[in-house]
Amino acid sequence: MKIEILDDDLKKRVLDVNELEEETNDLVYVDSSSKEESAINILKAYKSDKKQILYDVDNESIKEVLKKQNFEKHDFSMLLFTSGTTGRPVGAFKSKENLDNEVDELIKLVSKYKPKRVLSTVPFVHIYGILTSIILPYKLNIDLVFKKHFLPHHLLDLIEPYTIVVTTPLYIKALLRVKTTRDLKNVLFISSTAPLDAQSAKDFIKKFNTNLIQLFGSTETGGIAYKEQNDELWNLIDGVKADVNSENLLKITSPFVSKFLYEGSLKNTHGSIQSFDYVEFFGNKFKMIGRNSDIFKVSGKRFSSLHVEHILESMQSVRKAFVDVKYNKGELKDESLDIYLESSKNITLKEVNDLLKENMGNIKFPIKLKVVEKIATTSLGKKIIPI
Repeated sequence: MKIEILDDDLKKRVLDVNELEEETNDLVYVDSSSKEESAINILKAYKSDKKQILYDVDNESIKEVLKKQNFEKHDFSMLLFTSGTTGRPVGAFKSKENLDNEVDELIKLVSKYKPKRVLSTVPFVHIYGILTSIILPYKLNIDLVFKKHFLPHHLLDLIEPYTIVVTTPLYIKALLRVKTTRDLKNVLFISSTAPLDAQSAKDFIKKFNTNLIQLFGSTETGGIAYKEQNDELWNLIDGVKADVNSENLLKITSPFVSKFLYEGSLKNTHGSIQSFDYVEFFGNKFKMIGRNSDIFKVSGKRFSSLHVEHILESMQSVRKAFVDVKYNKGELKDESLDIYLESSKNITLKEVNDLLKENMGNIKFPIKLKVVEKIATTSLGKKIIPI
């Protein structure tokens, strides 16, 4: 396996993974400041069976946890952090078995596309990037190509036949806006970290005559399910068992689940995790309704704020939409929506209400509308509320 690192001016450096020295430290800290150093340090520790702790260097709350806690005494291969549903860092301890089992299932999914290289736009200190962009090409003995900043047209120029492009919905949608196109029939795009609406997936496959796999999972659970091409329903990854509780929230049991989580103290999951995702099962497949925090009710019926975002982003001038659900206890309407639109022109509340009525029926809910210059995103393409 070779790693090809491209600078912003497209000059490249090539590293042979077989020539990397063994990791001598028993515990390695890997931060997000350099994709190149992240990739090298992860592979060295993984190959040498050393423990590694991975974290986002810009997340101060994670750095505070690492200062106060001694995790070295615990048994793990990787310790990864997520912000958690409460906003506090949650640490997920991954065993080598967790990682290898999941990558083996990913290899089964991608093998029919006969991959020869991986081209990755995602950071390497999160579970998605580690599994798909580091461990998968290492186990397949194929090359990894990446650069710090990918513009959509750069990405298109660098794609070769039989490439796996590891990316996010943000890049998928950006590529849809590019005027040029290419025939990418021997290319596989893998997308994760956020939902990709069905119309964008369909348009993307058609525009580039290409292949698409969407992955659904979390740091704590590992991979849960996948969609291939124009699938409307999620297929469970082999080995994953799923059920719902009384509120139709998804519960996961699988060999990819972290046995231990750190949430202020150590918690044993016993291989099962209750998620906050509303789903509806159809046999062994399911439809995603939305996350608990993204759901609002009108006349007793659940609606997803993500669905509202997809509708609003269909407006010609809207580049991005962000919908924040507000819970107003004691008021006549318990839930309201703060809607932010990144748009090239001013948009009125009437235009928004008319579009939502056209797509969702005659439902009414309070809306506060703000048209902004920019809706920022994290390194994984997740939207951030504008200030």
